[in-house]
This record gives sequence, C-alpha cells and structure tokens, in this order.
Amino acid sequence: MSESQSVTFVRAMLRKGSSVLGASPADEAPDPDSVPDWRYREDSADTLLMRAIRYSALGPIFYRVAAFPKVYIGFLVANGSAGIVPVLSTTILGMLLNVFAVWWVVRGRGIRAKTSGRLMYADLAVGVVLTTIVAVAAPAEIQPFAVDVAWTWMVGTVALWTLSFGLPAACLLVIAAVPFRAFLTWVGGLPLDHPLAMSRSVGCMVALVVAMVTTAGILILLGVGTRFALGIGMRRGQRAERLRTQRVMHDSVLQTLEAMGLEAPDDDSAAAERLAEMRATARAQAAELRRELTGPDAPSARGLAADLAEVATEMARDGLRTQLVAAETEQDYRLSHARRTAIRDAVREALRNTVKHAGTKQVVLRVEECEGGVAVIARDQGTGFSMLDRPPGFGISQSIMARLAEVGGRGTIDSQPGRGTRVTLWVPH
Repeated sequence: MSESQSVTFVRAMLRKGSSVLGASPADEAPDPDSVPDWRYREDSADTLLMRAIRYSALGPIFYRVAAFPKVYIGFLVANGSAGIVPVLSTTILGMLLNVFAVWWVVRGRGIRAKTSGRLMYADLAVGVVLTTIVAVAAPAEIQPFAVDVAWTWMVGTVALWTLSFGLPAACLLVIAAVPFRAFLTWVGGLPLDHPLAMSRSVGCMVALVVAMVTTAGILILLGVGTRFALGIGMRRGQRAERLRTQRVMHDSVLQTLEAMGLEAPDDDSAAAERLAEMRATARAQAAELRRELTGPDAPSARGLAADLAEVATEMARDGLRTQLVAAETEQDYRLSHARRTAIRDAVREALRNTVKHAGTKQVVLRVEECEGGVAVIARDQGTGFSMLDRPPGFGISQSIMARLAEVGGRGTIDSQPGRGTRVTLWVPH
C-alpha cells in the first residue's frame, strides 16, 4: 500500500470505524462508502478477520470492568459511606453486565449489522439510565462524585462508538454529553453553576475526549496493522501456491516426460508395446495431474501402508521392484490426512529418484514406529552418490525436505558412491 493509499485508508477508518476492515485486502485503499460491514455474521466473510475485529470491542469493555472498582474506591476515600447504596449498586451492576459482555463477545458467532447498531444504542441507553438514577438517588452534597462513578459507563460507550461507527459519530456523542451532564446536575438538585458540579463535569467531559482520541489511535493501529498482516499473509500464500504448482509440475509432468525419454534395449523390436506403455503412462499421468489441479485429495479411511502399496504399484510401471515391509496397525491410522499425504508424495519422489539415478531396479521400503511418529525408510543397493559432489536439486529440497517440514516432519539422505542410498522420511503422529 502506497503512502497516499495508507492516508486514504486511515481516513476511511476514522470516518466509518472498524467496518472498513471488512474490505478485502487489495492494493488500493477501500472505498469507505462501499466496504462490507464487519458486523455481518461470520459465515459470509473471513472468519479469522471478523473475529479479530470483533475482539477489538473487548478493550472498552475491559476498561469498564477495571475502572468501576477503581472509581468506586476513590469515591469511598473521598466521601465515606454517604450515598453508598446507589453508587455500590451501580458499580456491581456495571461490572456484572460488562463481564457478561466479555463472555458474549468471546463465545458469540457474530451478529448482523442492524443488530449491532441496536446494541450500541442499547449500551448508550444503559449508561443514560444508570447515571440518571445515581444523580437522582445520591445526596446532593456528594452527587457530582457519585455521578463520576456511573460516568465510567459513558466513557466506555464513547470508545465503543468510536470503534464501531467512527470518529464523527463519537464526536456527536461527546457534544451531546455536555447538555446531558448539565441535566444530571439539575435533576440532582444542584444549580448549574455549583463549583463542585462544574469542576466534576469538566473532568467527565475530558474523560470522554481522552477515550475518543485514544480509541481513534487504537483504531488506526488496528487497521494499519491488520492490513499489513494481511499483505504478508497474501504474499506468503501466493508463494506457497507457486511452490505447490512447481511441485505438481515437477512430481508429475516432468517426471513422466523424463521416464518416457529413457531408452530401453527393446525399443526397436517392441516398438508397438513401448508405444502402448507410453500412452498408458500418459493417460495415468493426465488423470493424476487433473486430481492435483482440482485440489487436495479427500481424506480416506485407509492407512499409510495402503498408500505406500499404491505408490509401489505405480512405480512398477517404470520397472522398479519395491519390497514393502509394513503392517497396518492402529498407530498407522493416527496420522492426519495432511501428514499421510506428505509422506506418501515424498516416498514417491524418492522412488522416482531411484529409478533415474540409482542404476538399480530394486528397493526396500520399510515402515516403522520411531520417535513418536512414523518413519519410512527407502533403501537401495545402487550406485550411490556423494552429497558434496551433487547438491540437492528441486526434487530433494522441495518435493521431499520442504514438503515434510511443512507438516512437522523431516527427511534425511545417506548415500556414498558404490554403497547405495538410504532415504529416511519421518512425520509425527
């Protein structure tokens, strides 16, 4: 996002609140008049982003939970037990309502935009009712201090409105709070020019302005931080998708083309049979490539041993005789679909490397429990190679090592010239 786009985005955040974050991350800042609203139910939007935005409302709510007892203690120190009943009742009720609000925000599934707006107005109404009751019920001599306690709710309301509706709506709420604070002084039986009432009223209004400005800063940080994180996530997702495409092309198309290009002693005498084999291989590869392009395989009920047996059968078409030493156990079925798929595809790549480079047509494939996971060892008695003279190519580094690392596993290769190759692939349960 460029500097001008960032400025436009920040302005949109301040105008409309956190609803601007509901816009899909793009190179350009969202149009503040056309962005989707985060308050719609999460089943129609990005669940993770919607939850992150919704949880921002916890800030003002937690403020109330912490501020109510703090302000009440200050009231007791300054006034003793005078007017304690309405003030204590307001403190307890305010804390209980906000503790419930915390539970509801954390556990809820999200709400529709109209319902969210009604809740904001309901929150404002609760604050108006609480402060009015305290102003009327408290003795006149300590009434301004009593109103300060109930005013904690109004401070949280201004913060919530800033987050939900934006800075203009919060400014209107602060302006409306001026005559309302004067009304509270009047219904409490004090003249509007009472020195104590005026000083406490100014303090209450300053608290609202501080809450609005602080929340606006938090809103900007939330918006910019979220967009920045989404940008990183998109770039990493694009990189992962490119890598997946490269693996598909390397593990399927490229390997098949190379296999087709290998010469066989009976190419001339059995040309028809070789052509039929190539066509069958091409059809099988086309089907496999189509499955890869349409998305990941659906989870199956069979275990890893059955997957490896299928890979061994597939490699037999290229002339590789695989001796599979494995027994399906309960532990075999504990592997997740992602880990089973990763180790299956890594084994396929290891066996293809055996066909191309080992100079042998036999390999032993053994499955065993190891270090809290499953290890698959592919061992051949081929020509072997030096790891120093032949650095890992794409097949080893990406189709084997990186693929296993993505699911928490690892792969090791032990080979020496003339002593064959041992490939160990491991994934945790």
